[in-house]
Amino acid sequence: MSQPPQEQPDPQKSNPARLAKRLRRIGRARTRLVVCFWTLPVYVVAIWVLLNNGRNIDSMMWIYMAVYAGFAIDMSMRHCPACQKQFYVKSIFLNLLSKRCVHCGQSTTSSEFVSKD
Repeated sequence: MSQPPQEQPDPQKSNPARLAKRLRRIGRARTRLVVCFWTLPVYVVAIWVLLNNGRNIDSMMWIYMAVYAGFAIDMSMRHCPACQKQFYVKSIFLNLLSKRCVHCGQSTTSSEFVSKD
């Protein structure tokens, strides 16, 4: 007779310290992009001042765009430890407002698994 397959222990559930570390990384990725987003007014003022002084803005523009793109890519590549899907991406757009996985509801502020089901 064949025996039923034994359930493999989930390494994420068995190691809460590792889970908490992954959730902190996910939360920090969101925080970096939010900070970059909220510094946009400072960037606009700096560009305005540079243009009024007749200075070149190319380097500042490229640096800001590269930082913003890097943070957005980092945030979009973070995977949920519970469902292994992209934490902030359900469709083509990032969900910048959520602190929960858009697929399973896992929170970045808690080490407990929360399910929408």
